[in-house]
Amino acid sequence: MSETCRSIRKITLLSVCLFITGCALVKPDRHLDEVTPIDWGLSGESFESAITILPFDAQDPKWGIYAAKRMKEYLLEEKAFQRIVLDEKGTVDTPYVLSGELEYLFYGGTHSPSRVCVSIRVINTSDGHTRFFRISRASSGKDAFHVSWLSRMYLPSPYPEELLNGLLRHIARDIAQRTSSPAKKCP
Repeated sequence: MSETCRSIRKITLLSVCLFITGCALVKPDRHLDEVTPIDWGLSGESFESAITILPFDAQDPKWGIYAAKRMKEYLLEEKAFQRIVLDEKGTVDTPYVLSGELEYLFYGGTHSPSRVCVSIRVINTSDGHTRFFRISRASSGKDAFHVSWLSRMYLPSPYPEELLNGLLRHIARDIAQRTSSPAKKCP
């Protein structure tokens, strides 16, 4: 028997098995877009320094507080700073301040992807210069095709807080890397 005939049999058998079992083929659809227009490091402060985190600006203040609390957790996890203060009043007594903005949080449901956009700014309080500024956008959804029914299936998109937490964890990891790198001079 030729190799071509064997390959055709294997593909046919696999197709029949998929059809009988009623499987759905799922393809995740994820996009991440990041821009870091300002990245001057964090003065080599490393683990010895402190940062104050302010609630993020958001349409709903509870989302801003939620994002600030999660950012604090992720910075502590990454050991970016020795002391991390979450301050809802705006009083700052640390060398750095982290502020952010949730530009949009959108739950896509079953027909479109969920989308999140967050911008983070780390400011040096001694001179007022922005040392780190990042804008991150993420979207995630799922496309599926049911093999038995030969039709498209609609699966729910992930919740926006899942995307937000992923972005914040990624940004916290980047900030932690910058605290251990040598400082750059502002222009």
